[in-house]
Amino acid sequence: MLLVAVLLASGVAAAAQPVADRVSIVKVRVADRAARDRLVALDLDLMDARAGSVNVMLHGAADETRLRGAGFLPEVLVADVTARNRAARAEEEGRARALATSPLPTGRVSYRTLSETNNELERIARTYPGQVKRFRLPHRSLLGQEIWGLEISHRVRENPGKPVFLMTGLHHSREWPTVELTMEFAWDLLQNDGREPRLTSLLDRARVIVVPIVNPDGFDLSRGLVQEQKRKNCRVADGRIPTWVECADPANADKGVDLNRNYGAFWGGPGAGVAATASNYRGAAPFSEPEIRNIRELMAANQVTVAVSNHTPDAKVLRVPSAPNEPRPADEAPYDALAQALGKDLNWPAGPWPDIYYPASGTTEETAYYSAGTFSFTFEHTPGGRGFHPPYPFVIDQYFGTGAYPGSSARAAFLTALEAAADPARHAVLRGRAPAGAKLTVEKSFTLDTSPVQGAGGLVEPFPVTLRSTMTVPAGGRFDWQVNPSPRPSQYLSTHIREAWTVSCGRQRVPVVVARGAVAEVDLGRCRP
Repeated sequence: MLLVAVLLASGVAAAAQPVADRVSIVKVRVADRAARDRLVALDLDLMDARAGSVNVMLHGAADETRLRGAGFLPEVLVADVTARNRAARAEEEGRARALATSPLPTGRVSYRTLSETNNELERIARTYPGQVKRFRLPHRSLLGQEIWGLEISHRVRENPGKPVFLMTGLHHSREWPTVELTMEFAWDLLQNDGREPRLTSLLDRARVIVVPIVNPDGFDLSRGLVQEQKRKNCRVADGRIPTWVECADPANADKGVDLNRNYGAFWGGPGAGVAATASNYRGAAPFSEPEIRNIRELMAANQVTVAVSNHTPDAKVLRVPSAPNEPRPADEAPYDALAQALGKDLNWPAGPWPDIYYPASGTTEETAYYSAGTFSFTFEHTPGGRGFHPPYPFVIDQYFGTGAYPGSSARAAFLTALEAAADPARHAVLRGRAPAGAKLTVEKSFTLDTSPVQGAGGLVEPFPVTLRSTMTVPAGGRFDWQVNPSPRPSQYLSTHIREAWTVSCGRQRVPVVVARGAVAEVDLGRCRP
């Protein structure tokens, strides 16, 4: 934090870049999938992928030389991204000083910083103690920073077995709008609780968990304008904890792990970089990064029925399969139906990564779906060649589906996803009786696989998974615990692996098989809590 302040005060971060190092955005025509794949193989900084073209962020003359050397002719969209962004920040700061407001729930007109976001999370919890529980994730970032989340629901300190909708922001450092959209949605739910019947009902029926900043180190560097276009986390060398100075060193700007390639299921496959300097570098091992171990453990400890990972700037709703070596998902019909509903809210294409985007391995969706059957999605916001953090009015337009993005409402899609998370027809229910106040546990353990790991002999690396969550039996002793289905989607075939949850109450343990959309009666009559 101190280094950011020093650099900003001295003007180093804001200095104009030499032409050779200038960041620009260009459009590249791709006639077919083969041309697109050839472009992807150049390991440039890809942005919006449209029919017949891909927008690319070029980081200086060397990137342009590589692009032209491969036979692509770039069309310049933004000649100097840094200059444009400085002008946008100056305008935003001017509006903030003038106490201007926007239609957003908080009225914000400028991007939050890391400290502002963390302070705001604490303020939300103080303001709404009956509906909000703030929590610290178990692992600090590589640079030792705490990572915070909120749980939002009616009677939030009770634990009656509601399903969970999980929303995350800022896996990638420069994708500042994802913090804004996540924070504004949290405020929106709370401000309109009791005013909008739909929101009020959803907070009765579901728990919302938000983690606005998965990658605080990278966000601090990017938002502090030290390395504004940083994508990855602060890992400088595998297996070693870096210092802040090392991470901020311009010589290490291309180092770090792409956190959305570091999840375990299918880790190390197509679309995940092998070299440490690759923009999509997967890391040394599945879950090697503490920031991603946080999300793995959060998902394992909660019945997350629907999840949204917010990103920018590609105008897509993405689901599994993320890579071409995955099968069609066993739940493809209901999973894709929800994807299409979300795509309709956002007016974007929706579907598997390889079909509408480019392949990726080790993504959030893969681990969420193949471990728990969670309907998990990547949302790519603020499209149109404007960069990863465009001028703030684009964030406002994206939230409401107005202005630059008519009919493309993040708010509408978030509510559709939350509604789906609360719908028992899309997951499963355990129903029964047990002593009031008893703590019930549901768990299962199994093994998932990586991809055949590219660059490591093509071997598959299995890793263990344990899902374990709890609930408290309400007064009266009757419970309806909304859980993910116990049959698990296969990583190899478009079928389910028959597995059972083990439900425990005191010393009583009951195996229960329950499919998606089904209700299973659980006899806990011998429970002695």
